[in-house]
Amino acid sequence: MIRIRTAVIGLAVGTLALSACGGEGPAEGDRGQTAAEWVACSTTMVVGDVASVSPSARHKGRISVTVEATEWLKPVRGERRITLDVVDPGATDTPRKVKPGQHLLIAVPERDSLEPGVFRGDQLRLERARIKKALPAAATTKCPSPWASSSS
Repeated sequence: MIRIRTAVIGLAVGTLALSACGGEGPAEGDRGQTAAEWVACSTTMVVGDVASVSPSARHKGRISVTVEATEWLKPVRGERRITLDVVDPGATDTPRKVKPGQHLLIAVPERDSLEPGVFRGDQLRLERARIKKALPAAATTKCPSPWASSSS
């Protein structure tokens, strides 16, 4: 009987924790943030087709990705074609390698030493919905220090 009560209490606490962060737990690839924190800590969240990928001229371990934007999530509007200089997610995880021709959602973190979130296929659809749901709360959410840029 005590185990059942403990399990029910644990479930209730977990449900309250999810409710407190807008009904959404940590987003995929977000290193423990709530969805609102993940959106607040991202400078750019865009869906589109990768036009080109090349090594960054800025730093080793980074890539320059040009995306033909089909949908802007954050900011709400942007250029039709954008070039992003980001940490190469394929350097540590080959399946996350960004290649020309891919249709993806890319979420660029505020702190430029962190890898971007890169999502394709079903994961793209799930993360797009999570981002859209979190946008109102993210507007009033401060990016916590572990993920904020050192200049904020």
